[in-house]
Formats: sequence, structure tokens, C-alpha cells
Amino acid sequence: MKNKPIILVTGAAGQLGISLQEEAKNHPHYQWHFYKRKDLDITKPDEVERVLEELRPAFCINTAAYTNVKQAELEKQAARLVNVTAAAHLAKICAYYNTQLIHLSTDYVFDGAQAHPYTEGDRPKPVNHYGKTKAEGEALVLAESEKHYVVRTAWLYASTHGHNFYRSILSKATAGESLQVVNDQVGTPTSTTQLCDYLLRLIEKQPQGGIYHCAGETIQSWYGFAKDILKAHQLEVPLEEIRTPPTEVKRPRFSALSTTKRF
Repeated sequence: MKNKPIILVTGAAGQLGISLQEEAKNHPHYQWHFYKRKDLDITKPDEVERVLEELRPAFCINTAAYTNVKQAELEKQAARLVNVTAAAHLAKICAYYNTQLIHLSTDYVFDGAQAHPYTEGDRPKPVNHYGKTKAEGEALVLAESEKHYVVRTAWLYASTHGHNFYRSILSKATAGESLQVVNDQVGTPTSTTQLCDYLLRLIEKQPQGGIYHCAGETIQSWYGFAKDILKAHQLEVPLEEIRTPPTEVKRPRFSALSTTKRF
């Protein structure tokens, strides 16, 4: 057991954390440690240092984040604490203990002004506070160690658990509700299964540190994604395409991620 590389996962109660716990069963050659927020709050430096010193993990997958885009506009300090301050401290402590950090980020670091998928080399230009905190957190993580990774993903969903668009559409359609879905936001829906596979490959291949994109291959709107979900489950309910309400928090209109960078 002691010879197995240790992988620490933060934010284990989230949809990606839960998916990683399932995936871990297929990778018994690693020693996995999953920490929910109640067990390890990354905003508390003493807790982070205690756990890292005790475990000395080879890798830390940080899935902990403040992800509520709308609420982040109202709780700006809370979002910054998790996505910037805590991420930077975690990166610093990981570097100190020679732990490679894999920090999860988002397509929302981009403004959505271009009409082709964003690459790892494109400059972040977020349009809301959530995106700004994630972009700032990315930069601070990478500044702590050239071995650290930032993995951006987009429109993440688990089909079997968690609160996400996929399960929301499925729940409402199963209940026979009619649906209104925006058709003026375009991205690349990504399953947690795909992201888990990607993260494990990253750990096994250990390419050069830096930014990597993991996203689904299909570029579509939320409306198009909803149509696919209904079709996959053979559900027929009224589905209306609408525009994003002007009162809504500003979001990138096109945030598809390019996944051409290989390792």
C-alpha cells in the first residue's frame, strides 16, 4: 500500500468528485484519498497544510470551486476566496511537498467574442465575476510550479448524479413539463466520465505542466443539447428555444473549447 502513488481529491462531494470515486475503483494501483469540504476546506490554510504534510500525495486533483455564476455576482468575496486565494495557497503547498496539482477550470475564462473554439494559448478575457476569479486562480496556480496543471472543461455534467443541466432537463421532461431553453449560448458539453478518463491519462502520461482542455466534441447550444437529451431518452415534450434574458448575468455567447492539444 505504501508504494502506491497517492492521489488526493478535494471537493469530493461534487459531481466530478463523485465520478472520480467511481473511476477510482478501476485504478487500484493508486492510493486514493477523497476529501469533502467538511473534511478539508481549502479556504483554511492550516487544514490544507495538515493534510498535505500527512499524506504527501503525488497528485492533488482540485475539484473544489465556487461555481454558482449568478450568486458569484452577489458574493464576490466568497467566490474570490475559493477560486483565487485558496487555489493559490493550495498550489503553493503542493509545490512545497512536491505534489503535482491538477486544478480544474472553465470555459468561462473567455468572453465568447470569437467564432471558433478557444485553444489553450488564447488569452482569457472573462465577462463575469466567476470567470474573472477562475482566470486569476489559473494564473496563480501556474505561477507556483511549472509542474502544475490547469485543466479547463465546459458545460460539465454527470448523467447519474449531481445538479446539472442534463439531469434538470431529464427530470422536467420525465415529469411531462414543457421546456424553454436558450439558443444563443454555444459551447461543448462534457461528461464527467470523459473528464475522469482525461485526468487519469494526464496522471499516467505526466506531460509538461501547463494548461490543457478537456471538452466534448459536439459544439452546440443549450437548446441543441436539450434536444439531444430528449432524443437519447425517447422523451417528447414541448421544447421552445428562447434568447438569454437581458437581466441574466452576462455569459460568453460562444465558449467552445478546442481539444487539439495532445499528450
